[in-house]
Amino acid sequence: MKKLILSATLLLSVAAFAQKDELKTLKKIYSKSTISEKDLQEYKSASDALETLAVEESDKVYAKFYKVMYPTVVLASKGSKATMQDQMSLYKPDFIKSYGEVINETIEFEKKSGKKIYTDELIEEKAEFKKGISALAMNLNSTSKFKEASVLFYSLYTFDPKQEGKALKNACILSIQAEDFVLAQKLYEEYTTSDYLNNGVTYYAVNKASGSEEEFDSKEHRSQYISLGSHEKPKDVKNVTLKVAALKLLALLYVNNLETEKAKITYAEARKLAPNDEEVKKDEFQLYYNLGLSLIADEGKLIEEINNSRNNVNKFNELMQKRKEMFLKAIPEFEKAYSINPLDVNTKNILKSAYEINGLAEKAKTIN
Repeated sequence: MKKLILSATLLLSVAAFAQKDELKTLKKIYSKSTISEKDLQEYKSASDALETLAVEESDKVYAKFYKVMYPTVVLASKGSKATMQDQMSLYKPDFIKSYGEVINETIEFEKKSGKKIYTDELIEEKAEFKKGISALAMNLNSTSKFKEASVLFYSLYTFDPKQEGKALKNACILSIQAEDFVLAQKLYEEYTTSDYLNNGVTYYAVNKASGSEEEFDSKEHRSQYISLGSHEKPKDVKNVTLKVAALKLLALLYVNNLETEKAKITYAEARKLAPNDEEVKKDEFQLYYNLGLSLIADEGKLIEEINNSRNNVNKFNELMQKRKEMFLKAIPEFEKAYSINPLDVNTKNILKSAYEINGLAEKAKTIN
């Protein structure tokens, strides 16, 4: 516990800022080397009460911290009996996100108040925590545990979304490798709207020794290496240049997960950004063409029924009307496919037939 909650240890003297009995109780319990079940109950009660009683901003900031860190107190209460699974259960996405928010809010509060008491230590703790999560995620990736690695990279992103946008991209890639396409859809939805992709910049420089171009976490980090003389030829690339590729993949995920309306919207967005991208055109065309085919998939069976009912006028007319309606529903899909690729012979033939079946002779004549 102590490694994970270094920042909590630093905040044990928070009662100096807020003379609340609840804060004193939290400090007392947190400072214990052994935490009993009774301590857990008192901690929880004091934390809940403080959340309600806190009025001053400093009280609210540190009250939130103690509330978020309750799971670490539970872990500490297990002492030597805590298993690896107990420790790993603490690394759940929701906790990691809240933990990162608490650190950032505490740092921002101290910056605003002008009292830089814990800021340096919290920044160090934040860096160490990110390093640990990243190392664990990389290790899972190296052992082909792609889904687990994806989840951890996503947690790293939620811990520090302003600085760890690349972790979100890694999470997306690994979810595809894990073939968890539901998870991949969720991640790519967030990735395509993220500040990292839409407004971020990736920094590159050439390693003089190897001659290869390398990526850096920040402009400042790259500058350090250039100043040392090990790298040259810095290059900045706006991440938004990768958005069309991300949208194409998201659209395919929607198709795979049978969310075709979302796929249509996503392809339209990709086409707007890259109207001449042939791969986008091809995939979007295929989506509409396949949707059209799915709507007339029963035509063969229907025609057989029509042929068998020629001696029954009412039944025959009913089935003919059903065929007309079938093609009428499919027309918008084939029209869209035709607008994307007017040279496809199959699309032209089917669309022309659909018009003729529904008595739209003039429209049929426009299909050449």
